[in-house]
Amino acid sequence: MNKLSAILERCKFLFELILMGLMAYVFTFYLDGDIGVVVWSFFILAPLLSVLLSYYASRKLKISLDAPDYLAKGREFSVNLVAETTSELPVPFLKCVLQSSANVIQQDARAIQSTMMPKGTLEIPDRMTAKYAGAAEISIKETGISDYLGLFHFRIPGLPDAVRIGVIPDIPEITSAGMMLHAVSDVILTQDDEEEESSASFSAKSMPGYVHREYVAGDNLRRINWKMSAKRQKLMVRMDEAASTTQPSLILDLHPENQEEDLKRREIMMEGALGFLILLVRQGIPCTIRFASSGNWKCLTLEQENDVRNAAVELAVADFVNDSHRIDLTAMQEKSGAYLIYTTRPDVELAMELTDLKNKGYVCAVCPAETQSAVLSEMDALWELGEDFAMQNLKK
Repeated sequence: MNKLSAILERCKFLFELILMGLMAYVFTFYLDGDIGVVVWSFFILAPLLSVLLSYYASRKLKISLDAPDYLAKGREFSVNLVAETTSELPVPFLKCVLQSSANVIQQDARAIQSTMMPKGTLEIPDRMTAKYAGAAEISIKETGISDYLGLFHFRIPGLPDAVRIGVIPDIPEITSAGMMLHAVSDVILTQDDEEEESSASFSAKSMPGYVHREYVAGDNLRRINWKMSAKRQKLMVRMDEAASTTQPSLILDLHPENQEEDLKRREIMMEGALGFLILLVRQGIPCTIRFASSGNWKCLTLEQENDVRNAAVELAVADFVNDSHRIDLTAMQEKSGAYLIYTTRPDVELAMELTDLKNKGYVCAVCPAETQSAVLSEMDALWELGEDFAMQNLKK
């Protein structure tokens, strides 16, 4: 459609030139030679002057984009097109067209058009809405100025790079992940107990060399000695326990998306992961989150709820371009014990990488609802995450 419009514009321009030439020819040879000469002069000199002056003005024009760095999902915002000229001549017929990523909706997709006074600055806002979480790019699709007669069009040199806006995902309250949280907690606490049994000094009575007391509401659940509690029929908490090095690792297998349905599915997985991480830190279980951006993997350590909120901001500007691996290979070299894989594409390629990871510990995969997740059935646990963040266990 754009190519057809451009062809029609060119045809219209050529038709106008032909009509002007015919008019000058008729006046010169059939009506009045003097007037014909004047018409020919105007026909040649006026467009020439218009082109030269407009070209000069276009080289004195600088365009930039101003947009917020971060914003909340669902919020309306403005991307300001800032034009600044140092020319002594007015700038005629400035035209710009902006384009945005699919997770941002332009309220008015029409071209921005205006004129400018000499040595002036013009700022034109373009209203948009952040619809889906994740990194959004705003760029100039088309720009230029027309000459004073509107016959020719010049591109503006030195256009700015695209601006990136981080649309921050929400952190939902997930109420249906109790079984998954219990399973992960059991894996971590069991591994901690095994470490202590192999490394702690024992007294003559074969009791661990730790001071214990009864559990009080608010104590860190990771300090509970589950074996001693079972023997004494009450919860017992270690007083001098060293911080455990075992931390569950949540890995996001997300990808760049351009379709609305895919963006929505990615957002659900992103927000569902953040909601589960909040549950972990509230239980006193430090954890890590890993995600790809710009061809590299990032790993964030989360110990408090504020850490999860900061992770949401980091995810807002991630483009999820990986290093050709679907999971972070460094996760296999660290002591995580439990690996939680949130993926939008449960396929054979991912299953092969997770098979290697499964040899390192407990692997739990979480997939969007109504996807072909059976390929991941060999994992220790397989869950389905719905649009309302309800979780369904697919391996009962």
